[in-house]
Amino acid sequence: MNTKPQVLLVSAGEETGLKDILQRRASVTEAGIIPEMVRELGKREFDVILCEPEFSEGTWREALRELQARRVAAPAIVVSQTSGVDEGIEEWADVLAAGAFDLLLAPSREYSVLAMLEHAVASGQARALRAAV
Repeated sequence: MNTKPQVLLVSAGEETGLKDILQRRASVTEAGIIPEMVRELGKREFDVILCEPEFSEGTWREALRELQARRVAAPAIVVSQTSGVDEGIEEWADVLAAGAFDLLLAPSREYSVLAMLEHAVASGQARALRAAV
């Protein structure tokens, strides 16, 4: 990536390890409620949207419904509430069924976050290229 990816982080606004990792490698904009997320989406395009499980007012499910209703092209990643792989499999299936790009298991490790971010950005770029043909 030549430029930092533009990431919209929908979160409770608390200082987290995920936020720290993202800020080192991406340009991060935060939204704490769905109307704020919508306002930010109206200002510019984002490469990736990350949704924490719950934020100031709303949940990842509500955020995904809003993104789908607005036909936002950026891949959405949901941050997991669970840290175990076994519990995460069911949650992962729910997240994918709801239309998210992927599920990021907690606790966030830098290599996991960066690998998923890179994959999501590349996927978004590939979709844009296919749509232009």
